[in-house]
Amino acid sequence: MAKFDRYAELLMAWQARFNLVGPATLPEVWTRHFADSAQLMRLAGPGVWVDLGSGAGFPGLVAAVLGAGPLHLIESTAKKAGFLRLVADELALPQVTVHNARVESLPAFPAATISARACAPLARLFDWGLRFATPETRWLLPKGAGFAAELVDARRAFRFEAEPVPSLTHPDARIVSAFHVERR
Repeated sequence: MAKFDRYAELLMAWQARFNLVGPATLPEVWTRHFADSAQLMRLAGPGVWVDLGSGAGFPGLVAAVLGAGPLHLIESTAKKAGFLRLVADELALPQVTVHNARVESLPAFPAATISARACAPLARLFDWGLRFATPETRWLLPKGAGFAAELVDARRAFRFEAEPVPSLTHPDARIVSAFHVERR
């Protein structure tokens, strides 16, 4: 819990200078960000984890605090990548690698888990992350009430199996747990 307390302090301090999360969500950091991210751990397996568009570290850094890893956080905005590095260093998370780059520019490597939260529609996430996917990769993509429409849209360009798992933090939200993602 001490690590999450420190993470919250750093988030508050950096939020004052940079827009890391929606300002209205800061009073709810424990439920809106930490718990919402932590719930992915019940669905993730062991192995390399890639978090796309990591932003303020949700869900990737939360997963690292809870013991997941090795973890690759991909964030194209330099200021946000700097925040991610600071938090990983301050919380002594040696299993975290921060990539300050566009996902398309990174060399491909296989991941057991691919996640992204509040980053892009499913079809775009599949497009970005496919370079890291194997047939066994599990995609864990938290989505709001519009998840069903995103699934329909993603099926136009990709074949995949998906289970919309009910969120533990919001009744209308789902975690899209997808497997066997491939282009049509």
